[in-house]
Amino acid sequence: MICYAKLVTESAGSAAVSESLNTDNVVMNSLSVETSLSGNRVTSEIRSDSLNTLLSTLDDLLRCQITSESMIDNG
Repeated sequence: MICYAKLVTESAGSAAVSESLNTDNVVMNSLSVETSLSGNRVTSEIRSDSLNTLLSTLDDLLRCQITSESMIDNG
């Protein structure tokens, strides 16, 4: 079974946020993470053969995005 999540967020600093999350892009047999930018929207798509891995990866992406936005706002 393949689990899938799509996270779409809007941010004033979306280009910088997307660039910071692009380092987490990965394609393996059991996990795929792809982040893209469209206008002010950052979209991350995660696919995994494990629900636990999917949820952990989604949590990691959210934490990285929050940190990135915080650094942009305070930078």
